[in-house]
Amino acid sequence: MHDFARLKPTEHMLKWLAASPYDAILNEIEEILQQQVPGSQVKSLTVTSDPQWLTGARRQENSQQAILTRTGVSFEFDLTVEAPHSVEHRLHGVFSWAGVHLDEPEKAKMRVWFDLDATLETHGASGALQERIYFE
Repeated sequence: MHDFARLKPTEHMLKWLAASPYDAILNEIEEILQQQVPGSQVKSLTVTSDPQWLTGARRQENSQQAILTRTGVSFEFDLTVEAPHSVEHRLHGVFSWAGVHLDEPEKAKMRVWFDLDATLETHGASGALQERIYFE
């Protein structure tokens, strides 16, 4: 069972990064875990903090409107992962997701970070996320 309730208020912003953001988050986490232990499966994921966002934009010519060019989000999570042979592990940390060139879909790039035992204090909007939204 997965609990994304704390992300719901900014779901429209998550859709800047993926059409089905909750599926994308689960897929990214499971892929990262399977790189470490092939066959691992996420059994439960709970978002345990409100998300922290950073965005970047450029002003439209002759307008007061801005166009989104980059964004990043970080949130804390708890999850249970089942490794092969039915071994379960509980993990806590921060998941961060950033996108750049969002104003140019053909050049858009996404990147994720999965920091175990981290907090938003060090990996959120006042921490690592500040640098993470500036990748190429």
